Amino acid sequence: MGQTPQRLLLKLLPHPGFATPSVRANLWPLFDTSANGRAASELALESGRPAWYLANLTNMEANPWDSAHSRVGDALGIDHSAILFAEPDLPQSYLDRNEVNPGGSAQALKKQSCDPKPQCKDQRPAGPGFAWHLRDEYSQLSSARASVSFSDPDRTRIAHIDTGYDASHCARPARLLLDLQRNFVAADHNPNNATDPDRNRLFDTSGHGTGTAGILAGSKVAQNNGEFLGGAPDADILPVRIANSVVLFYTSTFAQGINYALQQNCDVVSISMGGLPSAAWNETVNHAYLAGMCIVAASGDCFGGLPSHHVVYPARYHRTLAACGVMANGQPYFNLPLDVLEGSWGPASCMSSALAAYTPNTSWARFGCPQTIDMDGAGTSSATPQIAAAVALWYEKYKTQLPRDWRRVEAVRNALFRSAKNADPCYFGKGILQARAALDVTPQLDLPQTPPDDDSLPFLRVITGRAISAATPRERMLDLELCQRYLRNRELQTAVPDPAVAPSKEKLREFLDAVIEDKGASNTLRKEMSVRYLALVGALAT
Repeated sequence: MGQTPQRLLLKLLPHPGFATPSVRANLWPLFDTSANGRAASELALESGRPAWYLANLTNMEANPWDSAHSRVGDALGIDHSAILFAEPDLPQSYLDRNEVNPGGSAQALKKQSCDPKPQCKDQRPAGPGFAWHLRDEYSQLSSARASVSFSDPDRTRIAHIDTGYDASHCARPARLLLDLQRNFVAADHNPNNATDPDRNRLFDTSGHGTGTAGILAGSKVAQNNGEFLGGAPDADILPVRIANSVVLFYTSTFAQGINYALQQNCDVVSISMGGLPSAAWNETVNHAYLAGMCIVAASGDCFGGLPSHHVVYPARYHRTLAACGVMANGQPYFNLPLDVLEGSWGPASCMSSALAAYTPNTSWARFGCPQTIDMDGAGTSSATPQIAAAVALWYEKYKTQLPRDWRRVEAVRNALFRSAKNADPCYFGKGILQARAALDVTPQLDLPQTPPDDDSLPFLRVITGRAISAATPRERMLDLELCQRYLRNRELQTAVPDPAVAPSKEKLREFLDAVIEDKGASNTLRKEMSVRYLALVGALAT
């Protein structure tokens, strides 16, 4: 039994025990935005509806998923019948090399060279000049933004969910909603300030949000002949800070960021990070989709296809729009040297809601250097805000014709997909972004609704014959953990390259053996797979 406190995400039914001091000390609402944190808890109790909570627990199992599978109610002092779902509040990691500041004190940061970095000259082809990705030969964002006039009321609003922004940078978006900005990094002790602060840390990767904000809606800059750096500079931008760095953020803050964007009536979300699936993420994504908020999320990055070239979450949810990468020469952003960042893609079942935009060697506003815009921006972090900007332009043009529900998400995706430059769907999904051409595709409001995803591996559901609606909370928790292990375990991906496609009996055995031997999985999952699925394989072999 471990002594280190663990944090769990719990979906709970209202229960009288929540009001006791011992429970209140260790349990608080996930989506609370009130000043004291108690009013929202009491409202949740009065509503009679399930709600998500964060719980701090001690003396739990060494593996956080074993803690989630255990009798959490006993640890909290509440009835087990109130617990609908439990999952660890995992520290997530997203590969990125856009910002590598010297670290240390703010003074050390200020001593770094602010000379702009040129485009890379290796296997990553260079583009023709500064902000080349905006040109008509590429994303068409420059001509697209010139053809759309933004206006009030109901000006299109984009939530920029990232590490914050550099308030002093010349490329800072002009229309930041500073009165609504939000910071979910508890250690900052400043929930109403989403700026990316100077920090005294040994290894500092701050500045990611400064770079992505510039691509999304950057102001006019001298380097671009006095033209805008961003794709949608006239949109309102809501800055939401959820992490110090994209290489370490938490499941909880990610969900809080998307939920806050929904509360503030954002039309678009640009989120250039991602990780493992979460029931809290899935539910929040579904709420956003039904409300008409289009989430554009990075497909992910890797090195030589490792640890995986598969699309990460939430981009993997089909109700979002996954942003993949394409290089300046039109080739896939993949198959580069092992020490060079490249974009994630696949499997095929994840690419039906994906689109590609240009990266690497894109313009990247550098944190800590107010006048510096580097030219070596990389990763799908650079592609994501380009697509989000295109969504915002289309929404603004047709806003009087669009209902504020899921139909407008389907309509804008249809416009982007139909106008996209045809390319290999294996790497580019529906094609390569053509923002100006998308504006000519009028809203189609009779498209079918995209079904929600269920955080399970489809091939296992087909084999067992278990319907989604028939799954118990315990089974759904096991499904979610197995999905997370699939993305972290190369052996599982090798055995079953695409979870939507049923494997052979031999590959199924290989998959199940790998799960049972997976030391990173909980003992609960490994035992369950041994009992339930090994028996199933035996039946299939007869």
